[in-house]
Amino acid sequence: MSIETNDPPATRLPGTRYATATEVRRFAADALHAVGARRADAELTAEVLVAADLAGVDSHGVARLRRYVTGLADGTISATAKPTVISETGAVAVVDAGNGLGQPALCFAVDLAAERARQTGVAVVTVRASNHIGIAGWYSERAARAGMFAIVTTNASPQVAPSGAAEPMFGTDPISYAVPAGANPLCFDAATSIVPRGKLERLHREQRSMRVGWAIGPDGTDSADIAAVVAGLKARAGYALLPLGGRGEDHGGHKGSGLALLVELLCGPLAGADWSRHTYDTDGANLGQFVLCLDIGALGDATEITARIAEMSAELRAARPGDCAVPVRLPGDRRRRCRAERADTGIPLLSPVLTDLAAIATAHGLPPLRCFAEPRSQQPG
Repeated sequence: MSIETNDPPATRLPGTRYATATEVRRFAADALHAVGARRADAELTAEVLVAADLAGVDSHGVARLRRYVTGLADGTISATAKPTVISETGAVAVVDAGNGLGQPALCFAVDLAAERARQTGVAVVTVRASNHIGIAGWYSERAARAGMFAIVTTNASPQVAPSGAAEPMFGTDPISYAVPAGANPLCFDAATSIVPRGKLERLHREQRSMRVGWAIGPDGTDSADIAAVVAGLKARAGYALLPLGGRGEDHGGHKGSGLALLVELLCGPLAGADWSRHTYDTDGANLGQFVLCLDIGALGDATEITARIAEMSAELRAARPGDCAVPVRLPGDRRRRCRAERADTGIPLLSPVLTDLAAIATAHGLPPLRCFAEPRSQQPG
């Protein structure tokens, strides 16, 4: 079995089928609406899930639908909550998500921050009492397309051992930033752990392996048993991912740990939410998010700034590569390439995901997801 790369597997696994982005979006929205979500919230959440699948971030795509459907159905996610501004001070606002779906709440916060930044130059909006948001880069790109330099972060349930610790204390705590750069924003989106749990779940579904040095077991030693690590993280059985850089200081693990702490501060105490060790209880979630928007027009001519960022990006991509077989890549390049490919061929769905989606359809009386057996570019005619 191959070791993980950032790209989808080169060979198709048995049982893989394909669906158009439109069809996946329709199915996900219908499923969320069937368990009580407002239609607009269901469609926005489905859009974020499909954006992840199109970008090749399968760990945060429709494979996560079960999490939301179950939460809405059993009441641990509120189907009726609406994000509400509960305080405003100058360029800062605080939003209470009411334990509703994370996607509509954070989208509300990003749009509010962008609107405020157009008036004040810069704005910060925090979110409390929120849930899982999907891919952070979707939101920072949304702000960048509105002319902002944006930073978006969120905390998560405890899965990462801080530098020197032998138990999970931090979430995978992604940091994303984006800025206008011509036709497409320049967008960085990455976990502060060496690898996110969702990637391990995807590798496990794809029957691939993981590297030594990504995770530790309950005894604090390295574990590369992917089945045990995935199950142990879900069950909170003492398994932990390592921070960006890995164990100790030799490869900078203390730096990854420091970045995770930054996210925990911004999205926990400073947002009025809980930090990762306390984000979930029987009453629901209290995740936090942090959004900063800076109107680049407040710094000078926005068109000129955007053109200079695009020029800088082109120069970086043109740098002499260390390996001629591996081109120099900037944040977002792989995701854009994958979006173009999957818009043409369809979104690949592995057998375990298809089985779960079929179960959701049956349980809630929905039309099944319409799939095809081959990528559309390979179909006859």
